[in-house]
Amino acid sequence: MKLASNPRTKLMPYFTSISFFASIVLSMTFAMQAQQPQLTLADLLIGLRSKKVNVPERNAILAEAVKQRGVTFTLSVDIEKELSATGAAKTLLDAIREKAEPVKVSPAPPPVAAATPVPTPTPPDALFYQRRAEVSLGKGEFTLALADYNKAVELKADDAVAFLNRGKVHYNLKSFDKAVSDYDKSIELNPKGSVAYFNRGVLYEKMGNAQKAIVDYQRAVDLDAANETAKSNLKRLRDEELAKAVVKTTPPVALPAPEPAKAPESINMGNLGAASAVRMVTPVYSPIAHRSNIEGRVTVEVELNEKGEVVSAKAVSGHQLLRGSAEDAARKSKFKPAMFGTQAIKGTGSITYNFSIKPVK
Repeated sequence: MKLASNPRTKLMPYFTSISFFASIVLSMTFAMQAQQPQLTLADLLIGLRSKKVNVPERNAILAEAVKQRGVTFTLSVDIEKELSATGAAKTLLDAIREKAEPVKVSPAPPPVAAATPVPTPTPPDALFYQRRAEVSLGKGEFTLALADYNKAVELKADDAVAFLNRGKVHYNLKSFDKAVSDYDKSIELNPKGSVAYFNRGVLYEKMGNAQKAIVDYQRAVDLDAANETAKSNLKRLRDEELAKAVVKTTPPVALPAPEPAKAPESINMGNLGAASAVRMVTPVYSPIAHRSNIEGRVTVEVELNEKGEVVSAKAVSGHQLLRGSAEDAARKSKFKPAMFGTQAIKGTGSITYNFSIKPVK
């Protein structure tokens, strides 16, 4: 004879096999009689991992326990992912979601605007005035350049380059005595500066003092053997002085009528800037020099043909990484040709470039 099945008899093996589920079921039975502690996240994870009952039964028992006792933790996205990965079904998650407090997100405080400090402007220094003067000098604005060089040497009286460049300005303004004084001071501060000796030699020659010019050209060559222009000028003046000496010692003779003066092969034009340029090309800053923060001035000695085109360019001072760019820019530039009367002839001169990382103000 087959006995009718009893539901309570069917569930008893599960309740007696695991103490955890027994405690949950008992707590559900007596929930109305006594206050039971809330379930923790650990309680639910242990129940979900139990192998004594199958997954649907675990979820059903735990969901009912959650409804009766509640939970101690706050539901979050991470906790929900962890429960789902352990085997929690939708019914259990819905029960937890109903009993758990939602995560409270505190609003972020409004950003507080920080006061922007007002920088104190740095007063101009000697370098500022010198750079601005170089720009004016390159444009042929000699009066403006002179005012800035005056300020530069006032702020820094031991800068040989500032006196050298101010001497060039005085030369262009035809203030030859002042130019000599500045070249003297530059040489005093930097006795090995060949450019100062060369420029003073050009000035002495312009003033008609060949003997002093010869001495300065010789000193420029001694300090810089690559200065071909100084060598050329030195040879020319010595030849002229020798010729004069021969004339003085030769008894006068009847000479034929003098021939028209023959144009010299070349004339030294001194400093070449924007005022004498037909096309002044700005040098390209070498990437290696720029990354290495290399700055400074580069002086390039040039030779011009009868059309004013640069046929030879040689840097005689300045950093090695800047010389190539300066020479390339000089070769691409063009100037007004040197003139002997109405005849265009070859010429020589020098171009000074200033390389600066920061833009000139």
